[in-house]
Amino acid sequence: MRVAPPPSAARLAALAALALTAACAAPEVARSVDGQILVGRQISARAYALYAIGAEAEARGDLETALEAYELAEDSDPESADIWTRVGSARCRLGRREAADEAFDRARAIDPDYAPAHLEQARCDLAAGRPAAALGRVERAVLLDPDRDDGVLLRAEILRRLGRPEDARLSLRALLVRHPFSADAWRALHAVALEAGDRPAAEEAARRLRELAARRTAASERPAPPWGPLAELDDALVHGQLRRARRLARDADLPPAEVAVRAAALGRVGEAREQAELVSAADPSSASALVALAVAADLGGDLEALTRACDALQAPAGGGAAVPPSPLARLLFAELLFRRIGRDAALAWLGPLAPPAPGARDPLSREVERRLHRELAGGAPAAP
Repeated sequence: MRVAPPPSAARLAALAALALTAACAAPEVARSVDGQILVGRQISARAYALYAIGAEAEARGDLETALEAYELAEDSDPESADIWTRVGSARCRLGRREAADEAFDRARAIDPDYAPAHLEQARCDLAAGRPAAALGRVERAVLLDPDRDDGVLLRAEILRRLGRPEDARLSLRALLVRHPFSADAWRALHAVALEAGDRPAAEEAARRLRELAARRTAASERPAPPWGPLAELDDALVHGQLRRARRLARDADLPPAEVAVRAAALGRVGEAREQAELVSAADPSSASALVALAVAADLGGDLEALTRACDALQAPAGGGAAVPPSPLARLLFAELLFRRIGRDAALAWLGPLAPPAPGARDPLSREVERRLHRELAGGAPAAP
């Protein structure tokens, strides 16, 4: 339920319209989570598409657009604890604390054990100057999901503000046992040690931070790697060698979804669809894979496949926000909007259009960016 009129409905209208080109028919969906097959309720394509838009906007810091998208997603799927949690978080960061609390309450009513709802409300409580309430919520979140570093870090910060530095220190030390190279954990420990007057601990944390910074500096000063590995991967895709492309992607630390995106960018419909379907089945939160599915179907002129791609749009499995699309996937989705709906829809998705940035991307991404700029500059309407 929206608490204020949407500030930029035009920005989302085209994307919601694209989501509505297909509808989900199955009442349930099987998801693979940590190697286990879990069956849950099916989420409408419109709700998922709007959620993905919100996640992408939130990642860019555009909270007004993110909140608008999340609230529209909630209209389509009011029984999603995840969506209500993102609504609450966005409202809180925009200073709408009472409305945020209502959203968090709704999320917990749907799923009392949904850890992100407790964690995000703890952040909101802390920002509102309610550290005692925040502590109770974050401890519940950590109990439900002890492997999330952000929960442990938030708990330590709350303990520090409550004047319990020793408890904060113990919490951070436990985290550093698991993740000794976590700059966030060493930074938090340094702050706790300084406040407590623990000079040896502060000096240790400062030394470790300097070491980590030196590593990052050394890495940044190395010559930039050539685009050779990506060019080799693209060559494999062009020649229909998907298995080889997957191996090259692993060697280059490229996410599996990006293989599908690059195949779609190269016009390799079969390879893009095969890879995107594989990634989406294992990770429904990957917006890049979903973009590749939609683009491949559109390029192939297969409306049934486009419908199936929309049917595959699901709320993120396992909690947390959807993974925003990669830069190349964002460009490809803008092209799809341009072809299907028109220039205004593509611009609404991209935001203010900046000139192509020479040298900032690999050759394939630069080519797609230049191509999109040419298309948008021409302003041709979508085909009827």
